[in-house]
Amino acid sequence: MQQITIEAIESKEFSISKNGYNQDEVDGFLDDICDEMERQLATINKLQQQLREAQTAAARPVSVPVAAPISAQSEASFREILEMAQKVKDETISNAQKQAEAILQDAKAKAEAQLGDLSAERDRLTAQVDSLKKTVTTYRTDFEALLASQKEALSKIANL
Repeated sequence: MQQITIEAIESKEFSISKNGYNQDEVDGFLDDICDEMERQLATINKLQQQLREAQTAAARPVSVPVAAPISAQSEASFREILEMAQKVKDETISNAQKQAEAILQDAKAKAEAQLGDLSAERDRLTAQVDSLKKTVTTYRTDFEALLASQKEALSKIANL
């Protein structure tokens, strides 16, 4: 199965049978579009789960075991190190959340754009099918009228 892209949708051409587009080809192509949309939604859900996990991990307290009494200078150094570590942790979590939100927004925007394009393509195909149905109806009516006139002409000839 080929990857579904906007370009693939726009350039897709179906072969025409005597009753219009090949229904199996159209159905298959629409199934492929649905599969791609499901993959996009799965990606969005996965990213949302990763964001929730990162937020949960960020909320957990960090404990540091203390082995033995330490001097005031060492204690101050340790506090400074812990404060810097906490600051780095907070910045890392903040950056990760921003990146996750940006990825999620991008994925949502792409999915919405693809859905809009697919909706427009569906409307275009529906209009084409309706047009073909009208053409068939007109052709059938004209053909029936022609048959009736030929039948009438043959009847007149037979009665001569």
